[in-house]
Amino acid sequence: MASGTVMISVGRHRLAATVAGLGTPAVVIEPPFGGAAEDWDKIAAALAEETTVITYDRAPYGASSRARDARTPRDIAADLDGLLRELGVAGPLVLVGHSAGGIYVRAYAAEHLDRVAGMILVESSHEGQRLVLDPLRPRKDRLKTALVIPSIIRESLDQRRGGDRRSIIREWRTFKRATAVRPALPPGGLGSRPLVVLTCAPGHPGVPERVHQAWHDLHRDLAGLSSNSRHVVSRSYDHYLNFGDPDLVVSAIRDVVRCARSGNPLAEALTVSDAE
Repeated sequence: MASGTVMISVGRHRLAATVAGLGTPAVVIEPPFGGAAEDWDKIAAALAEETTVITYDRAPYGASSRARDARTPRDIAADLDGLLRELGVAGPLVLVGHSAGGIYVRAYAAEHLDRVAGMILVESSHEGQRLVLDPLRPRKDRLKTALVIPSIIRESLDQRRGGDRRSIIREWRTFKRATAVRPALPPGGLGSRPLVVLTCAPGHPGVPERVHQAWHDLHRDLAGLSSNSRHVVSRSYDHYLNFGDPDLVVSAIRDVVRCARSGNPLAEALTVSDAE
């Protein structure tokens, strides 16, 4: 297996990936919409003391190529599959998905469940969230969402994390459709594989209580993907828990890795904060 940062050709894309650490299961981190692998460097370094960790930039972010497909969850899952195959990583895998990345790792698991040993969903998007959240959002937030594409057009290359505008806009449009569809994994779809769902704390000044409660309920629904799950609410109200509560993220991933190795239930894991 390759180590360090490498460029991998997968279909029509070239993807920048970094491999650190040794051991199984391998932790694979899927960033959010507009996110980059470098945002997870400190977390990856902490985890690499215990097992193999793979971070990568989806097309078109970072050093990866522009996207040449529709950027559906299945397209992104296919890229991830090709990347892991080229790296020689067959599994077992612990998948970490942040925000939109949560939808993408669930799409991967739906296609390759036999390789998946566990999952951590960090402030994860939900396939049904538009129907639930949109009616609850204040008008100014709905307007902000409507102006995402003009905002992308105005952003600098650095603000776009190296991505070209057309690819990012295509991902945004496809992501919006992916949050108003049936989920890739049905309830219980992960069986008894260890799953931790992390949710930010209530109290963000820009998020009404009714919106946060609905978000919390969507995450409680995601916890139903496994009979061996834990739903944990952070003390931080930052959507980017990799910055707002990195210790919680690291401990949750470590718990899932250790449970995947031992076969013990999450109830016996000790490092993650108490669940709700």
